[in-house]
Amino acid sequence: MLTTLALALLVDPAHADTEVGTTRKLGIGASVGNGIIGAAGKYWFKPNLGVSAYLGNAIELQQLRVNFEMDIFTVRDTDFGRFDLYWLAGMDAGVWLFPGFASGKIGFGAGLGVDLKFKDSPIDAFVDVGLGGFPEDYCASSVSLFCYLQPRADAGVRYYFP
Repeated sequence: MLTTLALALLVDPAHADTEVGTTRKLGIGASVGNGIIGAAGKYWFKPNLGVSAYLGNAIELQQLRVNFEMDIFTVRDTDFGRFDLYWLAGMDAGVWLFPGFASGKIGFGAGLGVDLKFKDSPIDAFVDVGLGGFPEDYCASSVSLFCYLQPRADAGVRYYFP
């Protein structure tokens, strides 16, 4: 939230073209999700279709997540920004690092999210939740259902470059 506030104060709305997803296609920022803190990025192919990526670290887990995302509809259009509902589907890859032991993590997932595209700043804030399937994970040798099905969530902010 502090990043959003700082960027909003530093960007001059009178001189900035703030069309996230149309004239400003590449966004980079920070995210947090499933205990992973890291970098977030998004590239828009069309005004309602893009690909997002998250690279993060959660002490033992180093993870990369890549999603295709598509806006479904606008939930609400306000004076300060537009809330869009979107769906996402993608892949997860990572490695668990323990003392003397390393194991891969490969999976897939899908979900829904809400994106706030600010009108006076080239910034968006997002929250998404979903479910992931992980046929390859360090605990996949056990019979626990939670090794195979896990929640998938991210929240963060991104700044879009001209």
